This record gives sequence, C-alpha cells and structure tokens, in this order.
Amino acid sequence: MKTGDAKLKVGSGAILIVTGTLTIDPNGKLTVNDGGALTVSDALNNNSIATDFVIENGGSLITEGTVSGSATVKREIAANLGWHLLSSPVSYQEICDGTFAPLLANFTTTPSTNYDFYKWNSLCRPLCWLNLRNTDLTLNATDFGALPKFDVKAGYLVAYGTDFPTAKVFTGTPNTGDQTFSLTITPSSVLNWNLVGNPYPSAVDWDLVTGKSNLADGYYYVYNENKAGGAGYESYLDATHKTPGVNGKIPPMQGFFVNASGNSIGMPNTARTHETDTWLKENPANKIALTMSNGTNYDETYILFESNGKIGSDWYDASKMLTMDKQVPQIYTMVSGDQKTLINTMPIITNPITIPVGIVAPSNGNYSIKVSGIENFSSLTGLVFEDLKMNIKQNVLQNPIYQFTATGNEDAGRFLLHFNGDLTNPNGENPIKIYSSEKTINIFCASGLQNGRIILTNMLGQQILSQNLIDQPLNQITVNAVKGYYIVKVQSDNSVKTAKIFNN
Repeated sequence: MKTGDAKLKVGSGAILIVTGTLTIDPNGKLTVNDGGALTVSDALNNNSIATDFVIENGGSLITEGTVSGSATVKREIAANLGWHLLSSPVSYQEICDGTFAPLLANFTTTPSTNYDFYKWNSLCRPLCWLNLRNTDLTLNATDFGALPKFDVKAGYLVAYGTDFPTAKVFTGTPNTGDQTFSLTITPSSVLNWNLVGNPYPSAVDWDLVTGKSNLADGYYYVYNENKAGGAGYESYLDATHKTPGVNGKIPPMQGFFVNASGNSIGMPNTARTHETDTWLKENPANKIALTMSNGTNYDETYILFESNGKIGSDWYDASKMLTMDKQVPQIYTMVSGDQKTLINTMPIITNPITIPVGIVAPSNGNYSIKVSGIENFSSLTGLVFEDLKMNIKQNVLQNPIYQFTATGNEDAGRFLLHFNGDLTNPNGENPIKIYSSEKTINIFCASGLQNGRIILTNMLGQQILSQNLIDQPLNQITVNAVKGYYIVKVQSDNSVKTAKIFNN
C-alpha cells in the first residue's frame, strides 16, 4: 500500500490493518487521530518528512516489520506541575528541545520552578533521582550528556508549568521489534527499583512480557496523577492481583517501575496492543480494602486472601510506593518486618492473624480509616482494629470506620488489624504494647512492668540502648539514633515482647 500524494487519516474509533508493506511517498500524508489505530503487518517506510506521518495524542501504531523514516508522535501533558512518568516511542529524541526541557541556549535562564526533568539511577542510595539541572541551574552533562537524548526503554519523571506547551512532540523513527530491558540490582537490597518505559507508540500487554522470574514480584508500578482519591501509584500483576485503576495494558509513552531480582525482562513485539482504555474498576470477592482519608483526599491498601498467599513476603505482594503528592495521605500494611505493601496477599483465614498497618499523615489533623469488603467473608468471627498509640480497640464488624488524629509524619507501627481475634485480647497476645512516635518509644502494659528492661538493637543486631523501665503502665523512651527500623525487646518478670519500630 502506498499513500502517493494522497492524505490518509485513521479516525477516532477506527482500526486500519495494512497486510503487507506500507510506504508513504514524498508529499503523501498519514495521520492516526486520537482513538485511531493502525497496524502494519510488514515494513513501514516513510519517504516523506516526519510531520507528514503523525500519531496524534491517543492514537496507536503497531508495526510488525521494519520501520524506516521518521514520524511525529504526540503526547499531551497538563501544565499543572503534576508528576508524570514518561518514555520515548522513537529513537534519538532530544530532551532539550523547548518542550521536554529548555533549549540549551536558554537553559540557565529558564526558571527552575517551571519544570522538572529527572532520570533514575538504581545504584544511588538513598536518593536515586538524577536532576537534569545542576544546583546552579546549568545542564547536568555528567549524567545526561552534553546533548541529552531520551534513552529508549528508560522512564523519566517530569512536571511542567504554564511556560511549557502541553503538546509534547516526539520526532524520530518509531521503535519496533522485540526489546530487552537490562535491570540493575544490589544483592543486599530487598527493593531494587528500576524505572523503565514502554518503548512503542502503542500500548503493551503486561501479561505477555517475558522474564518476569527476574523480578522480586510480578508487578509493574505506574504513577497515576488522576488516581481516585489523589495522585499515587497503581500496580498490576494479573487480573486478580492489581489495584482498581489498571488493567495490565501499559499506555504508549508511559514510564513504570519494576522491582528487580535478576538482570533483564523482555518485551516481545507481539505484546503490543491497541488498548486505549487503561482503567478498570473491579475487585475479587476475597479482597479487603483499608481506606485512609483526610476528608479531601484518600488512599487505599489491600489485603487479598487466597491459596497462593503466604505469611511474609512473596511473589504476590505488591510493595507500597509512596505518592509524590504531599497532600494525599498514605496507608499500607507490613510484611516480613519492614516491607510496606500495597497489596498484601495472605493465606485463606483459618487461624487468628494480626496485620500491622502503617500510615503517612500529610499534616496535623483529623483522619479516618475505613475497612471495606468484609461483607464477603461470611466465616469471619471477629475483626478488630487496634490503635496502639491511643490504646483503643474497635470492633470493625460493628463499626468499620475508625476516626483519629495524627501529626504530619510517617507512623509505621501505630495500628494493628486482628482477624478472628477476641475484642478484649485479640489473639491472646502479650499484654505489653510497643509503639513508636517520632523518636519516642512508647511501652504500655496495664499491669505495670516489674523489673522491666528495654533493649534496642539496629537491623544488624548492634545494641543501641539498654536501660531499666519504671514499674508503671506507660514508659516513654527517647532514642537519639538515625532514622530507620529498630528491634525493641521489652522483658519483665511476667512478660517478654519483641517488636520492630520505625525511628523517625
């Protein structure tokens, strides 16, 4: 098929399939509009200029053979300084072109408050974001090169103000063919986040991505500025293990995170799809949601009960990546001591189970946590939400919404959710309660602590503190140690309790 001097448009909702080679001759024009889709089963050759072959924002192109010549691929990004994960669908796209980042001639004079452009370095600890700008606003040529270009298959973090156009234009040869993504891991680290990107001008079906055995879990993680409740991360493993806002089809020009445990994953060309509806709202019947709200924004974490689930970290657990929007509260559950989870997959309930719940409060104020989905568990004999800070236990089966106040910080161990536990003494647990707030360890025992003593160690087993406790219901110990997780052991004549706390 040839366009010759003709103008061909693939309209919204239309799918054009070209069986064989498609050639755009000089003066020919081909446009794939928003909602339109074009599939070429053999070679695609553009002998005209790039602006004569256009994939509009919301359009989709799948090429099953070679591609020659350039195209223009568009992506709309709102000028509201909201965060987006971005990738390039073409080869050799310049970054400093005036739309993605300032022109090199204007680089140092462009206000830094009008845009952000970062790439990810998995080996940087603890801050992995590399800024396109140096602190003096000059170009960071060390990390991006003297003439920065998008790295195909990489993702980038961007935000734009009103001084930048909303229409981002990629110009170059559309990427096609099987792709291999090299991943970076640090063997001693539990979380090895890699920011990669969809390299195609079409969506990709995550179910068809290969090499996922090289991931610590099977999920991809995508930042959604329009997520229900407020901006944050969505994740997907399969149709059962996912958050409500994704369906496993990664849109074109979308960056996303994976948690690596091996060296690579593969994205075959056959994984490409003309999927345009990336939002899917449905949940399996065996999922419980915990929703934290400040009355304006909210966030959710999920507990999924199934036969594949395990106590502790496993393939089906999705890690919690905290939002970049500081106005949105965050909630998560904990597994294996210190891993924050967005989706916590557990075995089917047969015995009492207690799940620690952590939060991030954006500011001092009133909050609520709602437990929903419990109507799907007819065999549930008890469900208790416990606030260790306030020493309050609430029967969730009678009242699923817990109201509380919190300060503007992260609280990694304030709450417990007890399944099939007794309201008075869930799970028959040790009467000693250990709770941390900022740099204070709160130790509560209603009957007091006769000959009580606290021993604090870091995660390497090194002792940080050891001292006697007063025989009274509440002891408060201030810890002057670096931010992080610690092991607290409290023992008295009658009880011994060990807990992991977060020292802020």
